[in-house]
Amino acid sequence: MIANKIKPKILKVINKFPTKVTILRDSVNEFGEPTVAHVVCEITGFWHDGNNMISQIATDGGKVKREKQYFLMVVYDQVSSLINEGDYFILDDKKYSIVDLGNCNNMNIYLDMLLKRC
Repeated sequence: MIANKIKPKILKVINKFPTKVTILRDSVNEFGEPTVAHVVCEITGFWHDGNNMISQIATDGGKVKREKQYFLMVVYDQVSSLINEGDYFILDDKKYSIVDLGNCNNMNIYLDMLLKRC
């Protein structure tokens, strides 16, 4: 019931501001040696940035508590269910790895994946 209300809203945002990426996964052969990365899926999502958290200290000026965060929001379906933490993609010649899938309350409605720039 909740999925029927939330999914169309997320799809509307994704269709308005689409970001298409190809998710890749590194693999190893039977000898434990790294092989060529294989394509997990191609997916379209909504790219958005998080904010820096700055603590205000009167004597020191300010201090950044964490780096800028990047997110890619996708609708949970058969394609996005193939994505795992540790997978990565390249966007605008920059590599981003998936740190957390962000499956909100494990409801399998959408993934708001936390990314780390490599």
